[in-house]
Amino acid sequence: MKSIKSLSTFIALIGLLFFTQQGYAQSIKSDTIRESRLSNLLEAIGNNEGYTVADDKALTEGRWSIFGGIGVNALQAEGNDKVNNLWDRRRIKMQLGANMWINNYLGLKGQIGLGKISGYYLAGAIYNKQLNSFDYPDNIKKYIIEKDGLAYFRRKFMYLDLSVAAMTDVVRWFDNDSRWSVQLYAGPMLTHSFENQGFDGETALGAKLGTTIDYKICKNISIMADFQGGIINESFDGIIGGEGKNGYKAVEGLFAATIGVSYYFKENASNTNVDIPVTYQDTYIPQPARIKEVQAPAKNIIAPFAVRFLIDKSNIEKGQMPQIKKMAEYLKANKNTKISLTGYADKETAYPEYNMRLSKRRVESVKKYLINECGIEAERIITEAKGDTERVYDEDSRWNRVVVMRVIEE
Repeated sequence: MKSIKSLSTFIALIGLLFFTQQGYAQSIKSDTIRESRLSNLLEAIGNNEGYTVADDKALTEGRWSIFGGIGVNALQAEGNDKVNNLWDRRRIKMQLGANMWINNYLGLKGQIGLGKISGYYLAGAIYNKQLNSFDYPDNIKKYIIEKDGLAYFRRKFMYLDLSVAAMTDVVRWFDNDSRWSVQLYAGPMLTHSFENQGFDGETALGAKLGTTIDYKICKNISIMADFQGGIINESFDGIIGGEGKNGYKAVEGLFAATIGVSYYFKENASNTNVDIPVTYQDTYIPQPARIKEVQAPAKNIIAPFAVRFLIDKSNIEKGQMPQIKKMAEYLKANKNTKISLTGYADKETAYPEYNMRLSKRRVESVKKYLINECGIEAERIITEAKGDTERVYDEDSRWNRVVVMRVIEE
């Protein structure tokens, strides 16, 4: 009896060992398939081990820009409208300036302008400082014209204006990658009119507001149109008093429109080098088969890979393009594969609605690149945007500025 029990125990142990070995062998086989599949993909697209994270407080391009333009300006002052309109009084103006963005939405604009001004004044209402009266001096008689029985003096001079203004770009509030820029600005202005026609030069204070419409024709150069208006002390033109369209005016208006070119400097942002693996999940994941009437083939998702983006950007950096191209080569070599693109955003970039739009733009950028540059069919690309509602990486929120690419094999 004991021998039978011993034999049974021995057979059970042998059987347990056999099945354990079989399970281990199956596990080895499964692991081998998984690792082989992953190895093929890694070999196809590479396995880059790190990338650079840009500091949230720095923009990598467009933080500084300079611009220059030429156009026309006109003065709205005493008596001008009684002779002709604002457009007929236009004279040439040139301007130079610089923009500095403090963050993605707010900045400072500095401008210097040099222009000519022409205006008409009721001759009998011009105050003469030297004569202490409203009798106009002899040296301006040659500039007197008559209209509707009244004598008007045509004032001509050059002036310089300096201004510093706070600005915002209304386009950046919605799309930081747009080629278009619409800058609204306002700030103080200092003007100086140069001596001419017997009148001394005058310095006056004022305020300026305006709009700049800017369109980038390439990464660093754009064309621009600037429209501005300002109010200044009436001493600006050297003439005190006078009769305007609605009577005496304590301030005068100065208007200008120019077209020109902007140049955007590219800066080295304050960066942090971090070692982030390309894959955040290095496994070959078999998805369960869907069963209807018949057994459907399983869909297998190969390890995700990330396309990195800079803060508040959806344009693809040059350093990320080779990885997308290699992924496209893998797709072309494996016709039964599709690719899913899932976009994410860093929660520190902006508010949730903006981050959702940003993640959608990032996904669209990668999708367009795969279609237009790599020749991948649109029907093989599945897209989804998560904004900042989900996180890929918990270690550092900045790492979530990504579009995750997943290869799906039927």
